[in-house]
Amino acid sequence: MFKKIILVLLFYIFWQSVDAQVVNVEKKRKGDKEGFQGKIGLGFQLLDNGKSVMQFNNNIDLQYRKGAHLILLLNDLNMMRVDDENIVNSGFQHLRYNYTIKDSSFLQIDAFGQSQYNSIKLLTQRFVAGLGPRFRLLNTDQARVYIGAPVMYEYEKLSDSLTTITRFIRLDVYASISWDITQSLKLKSITYYQPHISRFVDYRISSETIFSFKITDKLAFNTGFEATYDSEPPEDIQKLFYYWRNKLSFLF
Repeated sequence: MFKKIILVLLFYIFWQSVDAQVVNVEKKRKGDKEGFQGKIGLGFQLLDNGKSVMQFNNNIDLQYRKGAHLILLLNDLNMMRVDDENIVNSGFQHLRYNYTIKDSSFLQIDAFGQSQYNSIKLLTQRFVAGLGPRFRLLNTDQARVYIGAPVMYEYEKLSDSLTTITRFIRLDVYASISWDITQSLKLKSITYYQPHISRFVDYRISSETIFSFKITDKLAFNTGFEATYDSEPPEDIQKLFYYWRNKLSFLF
């Protein structure tokens, strides 16, 4: 029983760490309401059943909007320790600023900075900073479409056999779609494409698509598929990670 609990915990936190490899910022946006919105979470768990298992997580998801200005602050930390061994140790901090150009409802300037680490992918440290345009192509009651193409600087330090350090300039091209197909069926899809600006054979792709279906007033079903692909990952790390998740919810 204890081994099953460990496997479940490892599987859950492993996917949380994989998610953080390319941070999906678009799904964290809170809409057009002014002022502060968001949530802060802090979790700690301790289990001892022959082995000591400690789990810690901290999540901050805040947005502030005032007129043409928007600030988004994200923080995600995950740590899991079994006896004296760190099984999971990953996290990121992300700060983003949007400014909507005056007299333009479709063009924004997007600036951001991010710090990140992930022991599963041998990522000791990654720092990125970027600036570029974000376009609102469609905004109706039923559908919203955004695309962006910032240019970003990336510093990356890997804990491989050579302790590799790289410095790149990458594009951060993304497309975000939200579509209320019917009152009961909704679709959200976000895709990021991050190529090296002078070596397009070196790129990352991250994509997530979620269908939400309200079966009755009390019952809802969500199904989602997410995949991340790195054309040039660290040694001994696979290129493709993906998963498919389903959730049935009872509302009351």
